[in-house]
Amino acid sequence: MRLKRLELWWRGLWIRILVRLMRRADQSGPPNWGARPHRILFLRHDRAGDMIVSTGVMRAIAESHPTITLDVLASPANAAILEAAQYVDTVIVFNKKKLASYLPTCIGLRRGKYDAVIDCMITAPSLTTMLLILASGARYRVGISGRGNDAAFNVTVPPETRPDAHMVDLLSALATAFGVDAKVVTRRPTLELTESERSKAASIWNAPPGSPRALINISAGSAERVWPEEKYALVMRHVASRAPGAILRVIAAPSEMDRAERIASAGGGTVARTPSIRDAFALVASADLVVTPDTSITHAASAFATPSVVIFVKGKAERWGLYDTPGVNVEHTETTLDGLPVERVLAAIDQMLDDAVEGRDVGDASLGKSR
Repeated sequence: MRLKRLELWWRGLWIRILVRLMRRADQSGPPNWGARPHRILFLRHDRAGDMIVSTGVMRAIAESHPTITLDVLASPANAAILEAAQYVDTVIVFNKKKLASYLPTCIGLRRGKYDAVIDCMITAPSLTTMLLILASGARYRVGISGRGNDAAFNVTVPPETRPDAHMVDLLSALATAFGVDAKVVTRRPTLELTESERSKAASIWNAPPGSPRALINISAGSAERVWPEEKYALVMRHVASRAPGAILRVIAAPSEMDRAERIASAGGGTVARTPSIRDAFALVASADLVVTPDTSITHAASAFATPSVVIFVKGKAERWGLYDTPGVNVEHTETTLDGLPVERVLAAIDQMLDDAVEGRDVGDASLGKSR
């Protein structure tokens, strides 16, 4: 605990030093983005889920003016998400865990001659992000105000202040710097698939016409979000009993294939191997129902508006739940999923199967809530 406090103090010190170095005398606000061509860099060098929830605001910024060219600085974990995104010109891959990647990345950013750089961090400053902003040499630095580093930016926008705001809503505030009305812009995440990706997914389903397709994702990315195997198997058997003829497919990270095989066998389904994250996305897009713990699969379901049941640990559904999408966010009362009763998930599935698509509620934490 003491080492953690020391690390946070040290990081905060360097952020304060960088803010002083980056202090801008020019506080005139944004330029006329439509007056001439502008090269914009969006920084999103973190996790897959963070990239997906940012795609709506990225698209809104890229399409706000025909004079804007949008590049994205991504991580090895999330760069593939933008492979088919027509609104992105170039994806730059940066591995912040490798020290050797910093210098070439910084040199490349400076050579990019960006007019503006956008800080993706919306709640607190990031030391790595501040360094990249400085390295870009962009004249305009765009960020959300009130995070303690306002002096480093010359284009700031007020944050979304609703206490129950979804992460998508928080990010959407960035679009206002480009003249986009955050209240009317389409915020929902967006993912594009190629025809070959869709065809591959269809072959994996191998479903007769009209057969319901249920996708069960068992990988959670962290220990506290792992749900017991027997509970996933019960969910699968319940879906099969409620929807006779349903095609059940189980997906998992490569490291969890043995676990996936056991669950699929016990639940009456088949494992679908997804070598890349985009293979998984294509299955989400073509499913009739997705069941998943809180992962990037949740945000992919929001992007494709695929009806879903998502299970969360305590305190996560509001910010990271389904967004503007038919589904149910099932939030546990504990900080680990291990003890989440299977009955709660079965009830959510029954709700999804009982309701007509037109009558379903959108996810609990979403644009669909009263504003």
